[in-house]
Amino acid sequence: MKFSSVNAKCPTYKENHVLYIGAHTGTFKRINVYDEDPYQQTNLQPIETLNKTSRITCMEFGNKEQTEVLVGRANHFVKVFNCTEEDSTSNFEAGNDEVVGLGRSNGCIVAGLANGTVRVIKYPTTTEFSVGDNLARMRLCLEDETRMVTGGKLLKGIIKLWDLETQKVLFKAKNVPKVLELEQPVWDNDVVFVNRNVIASCSRHGYVRLYDTRGPQKRPIQNFTSSDPDDQLAFSCLTSYGDYLYAGTTTFGARGFDIRKMKNHIHVYKGFSGTVTSIRVDPTGNHLISGCLDRFVRIHHANLTALEYRTYVKSKPTQVLITDLKGIKTESNDDDAEKEDVQISIDLAGSDSEYDELFSQMQTVKETTVKAKKRKIPPQESRKQNGQNNQGGEKRKIVKANNKD
Repeated sequence: MKFSSVNAKCPTYKENHVLYIGAHTGTFKRINVYDEDPYQQTNLQPIETLNKTSRITCMEFGNKEQTEVLVGRANHFVKVFNCTEEDSTSNFEAGNDEVVGLGRSNGCIVAGLANGTVRVIKYPTTTEFSVGDNLARMRLCLEDETRMVTGGKLLKGIIKLWDLETQKVLFKAKNVPKVLELEQPVWDNDVVFVNRNVIASCSRHGYVRLYDTRGPQKRPIQNFTSSDPDDQLAFSCLTSYGDYLYAGTTTFGARGFDIRKMKNHIHVYKGFSGTVTSIRVDPTGNHLISGCLDRFVRIHHANLTALEYRTYVKSKPTQVLITDLKGIKTESNDDDAEKEDVQISIDLAGSDSEYDELFSQMQTVKETTVKAKKRKIPPQESRKQNGQNNQGGEKRKIVKANNKD
């Protein structure tokens, strides 16, 4: 698909994806890509209630079935949206700063605030503790809900792994070695769990790092930093699937990495004209969705890097989520099924008796194959032909004899 500034969808892209988009203005939208109009956007939040402080700062699924969405805003509020009933179940204030992380642990909502406060919201009491200043992102582990990772700005906000039950640090990362006795700048603006024990982070300072929390080593086990002075990357968001990491940048689109060897990136995703604000992978791991400040939401093929879908949203998307709606058949599949199940039915009630009688009295015509008859040659002509052949043979013999002499 060639790059252009209009909505587009690749003909080979026939997935049953549902997109949830949070915008800078606070709008919360849903797009059903499998519909007849794949660009139609449904507002799930009344626009009249929004103001300048309603910007959506984080979005996460509240359960493994992906039927609940947790929406965090800059005005300290958290909204719980039920995707099945298409209505919000609760809306409450999480603290006194913008929400930078959300998740569920043992049925309780965990909210991380930019001032470093983490609140485990449960009724009738709420647990609160501090993880450090300048918190940029907080995420919960899907495999173990009791584990939480935090990352922020400056050395005090370096990667930390927490136990929510004891509220203690299980792992604290160590910065890379100094250069000329100078501490390297730290700004982990996004962190993700690759699995229960492996953590990845990306930074505005142009690095993507991988940490293993099981061993004694506190420094990164894998690290990517661009060495090309003309390619100074600044990473803005991060996501993972299996052995692969996908990071959005501020100027050069998105990059794909293999965690087994991160010296170089393996994929480059193009078509962006602004900072990638959010990036996610669908449940199959084959499609990559991203939101950009150019007001476009795009879907790339994760392995082929081809642009499969692009739609324009009126406000700048800050957060995106993607899920696969099961049990829905695409139009092509329905058409094929209809073609296979087509049966010819005869309506006897609408037949005419006179025409039936007329056709019953008509004679049936049998098709006969006409075989070509061989032309018989009269005996006189056959004798003449044989005589001519004999004369020709005698002439040939005489010519041969003369040649011998």
